[in-house]
Amino acid sequence: MAGGLERHYDIHHADRSATLLTGGESRRMGFDKGSMILGGEPLAARLARLLREAGWEPTLLGQAPLEGFDFQADFETFAGPLSALRRFVPTSDLIFVLSCDVPLFHSEILEIFAKCLGGKQAVVPSLEGRLQPLCGLYRREAWAKLSKIQSSRIMDWVGALELEILSETDLRNAGGHPDWCKGVNTPSELSDLLDSHKWVTD
Repeated sequence: MAGGLERHYDIHHADRSATLLTGGESRRMGFDKGSMILGGEPLAARLARLLREAGWEPTLLGQAPLEGFDFQADFETFAGPLSALRRFVPTSDLIFVLSCDVPLFHSEILEIFAKCLGGKQAVVPSLEGRLQPLCGLYRREAWAKLSKIQSSRIMDWVGALELEILSETDLRNAGGHPDWCKGVNTPSELSDLLDSHKWVTD
């Protein structure tokens, strides 16, 4: 990222919202990630609460609603995140996209990403050399590009956008932590991540 932290988007006056993707198959994990208890509450409920408390009202995209939150049911079961996002109609200028497999998500990431957005269409972190598009900030205009993408691969959408990529160093320099954006797919990945931060599942 070249100078991205200097290009400030006024997070306090931007029209903003979020989507929380909860419809994943969790095949490699062996259980529904959203139902995992972390900090005394199911992960899906925890993430939705953190987004709401930060002022980014979430819409859940998945198989089951969460009381008190807007919900859009998946048209197909386990069709992938791009299918759910394609059917979502953004009504705000900025949309934070979050998958329900980021157990250590911290709401400070929202402000960090907004400050780095500048004139780009999206901000996406890169962890261990891999982009993490399901913990990213997008402008509404990104959905216009999505409507033209025929592929079911989310990276094909992200690759078509004017993108600000935040490295792990960028995140740390901005006061964040890369693990705040890290998704987990297996029990061992989950255990290693929680152990490294002294988190304990209930």
